Amino acid sequence: MKNKNLLLTLSGLFLVLASSCSDDDSTIMNEEMMPMEEPVSANFTVTIENVTTPKPIFQTGVFSIPVGGTDPAPIFPEDAYEFMVNAGPVVLPGDGGTRLSFVAMFVQSNDLFFAPNEEGIALYDENGTAIGSNGTPTDVTNQVFIWDSGTEVNEETGGPNQKPQQSATAEDQGIDENGVVTQIMNNIDSFGNTIPNTNEVIKVTVENVGDAMFKVRIENVSNSTTIATPGQGAGSMAPVPVSPGVYSVHTGTAPFFVAGEVASGAGSIASAEGVENIAEDGFPEALFIDGDAATGLIVPLSPGAWATHKTGTQPIYQLNEPDFGEGVEGIAEDGDPSTLAATLTSKAGVSDSGSFDTGVGSANPGAIGPGGSFQFSFTAIEDENLSLATMFVQSNDWFYAFNPSGLPLFNNGVALSGDLTESIFLYDAGTELDEYAGAGLFQVIRQPSSNSGTVDANTNVRLISPSGNIPANSNVIKVSITASAN
Repeated sequence: MKNKNLLLTLSGLFLVLASSCSDDDSTIMNEEMMPMEEPVSANFTVTIENVTTPKPIFQTGVFSIPVGGTDPAPIFPEDAYEFMVNAGPVVLPGDGGTRLSFVAMFVQSNDLFFAPNEEGIALYDENGTAIGSNGTPTDVTNQVFIWDSGTEVNEETGGPNQKPQQSATAEDQGIDENGVVTQIMNNIDSFGNTIPNTNEVIKVTVENVGDAMFKVRIENVSNSTTIATPGQGAGSMAPVPVSPGVYSVHTGTAPFFVAGEVASGAGSIASAEGVENIAEDGFPEALFIDGDAATGLIVPLSPGAWATHKTGTQPIYQLNEPDFGEGVEGIAEDGDPSTLAATLTSKAGVSDSGSFDTGVGSANPGAIGPGGSFQFSFTAIEDENLSLATMFVQSNDWFYAFNPSGLPLFNNGVALSGDLTESIFLYDAGTELDEYAGAGLFQVIRQPSSNSGTVDANTNVRLISPSGNIPANSNVIKVSITASAN
């Protein structure tokens, strides 16, 4: 009987267990049969545009304080102005090379001024060698001429409407000539005054004092008998003061004036009154303001790399930490995305990745200039971010990117769409020593070979705050994204 009861007990236990297993199987089957909820996904297209506005002038400045002085003033015999300019052999490939121009008043006149010809003074020879690089300043006085601005009727030298006979603040007091800019030839102006040679009044030298850096010196070499001033009495003689002026570094021609045209609005700067104000009164302010407005750095954008990745990962770089050594250096120094693109294909946390190297409408890979754009597309799901990198080409090792974690591609299930430019920042990769943007001899446009600059002592990736000649991010790059249902 006991065995029978045990058998019944075991049988009951088996039925209970069988029933329990049957219920579990049913539950598992029901769960497997239920459709899985698909993650939210979308198709995205990213457009990277170069929105740089090309400007004709690379660098503009004023020279106004004599060497050893503290305040703006004309230079008299044995005085000099000195100023520094930054210039590489070219700003962009094939642009004809960098040149120096300036305008300063020939003060013993109604409206004469000193300036090189429209082409300016070449700062490098045909072999790419900087002038004044042999340890001795190069005398370029023979490339500077005396011009008549054609804005005020010439009087005899020493006349009442010439600057030495006017108050320091007097402006535009002579008779308007309504003429054109002409070079003084054969030492005679339109009145018949005898005008000295340029080298009897000034000596201009250029010295290469560092990589892509030049010191320009304008020295007054006139003396008490350089020019006859009959307007001050028979037999009167005087030196020729030289006024403050404006200089520019440029690659095109005719920044300030065009011979045979009216001074107003001429040249690439197209100043309404700038040349006139210097030539008549030695006031540089208007020409500097207009020159500064015409000055800007043209920044190509290089091919780059992109990745979609899990939220919380930082696949391309970390801020204030050294470069990963996985390819950012190649983009930031040389505009080459190949190493980073290859690394991202197998990097943990990266869902998808690629490179962009050919501009929209272009048949060949390469950087994009003003008006150009790159485009790439991908599919992503919620909880993924986007990162990218492209080179600020006028630099040693700078790149544009989102923050290290990238941008979320969804917000509560809604796919990202619109202008992303506010989320783009400029970074220094910390891999190469910085030079003056757009002039450095080891920046990719001008370097002798890839990866050839001096190593940066600060190896951390860090933010660059645009200042000086570095344009605001939104004046160089625009990044936008569109989304569509997958």
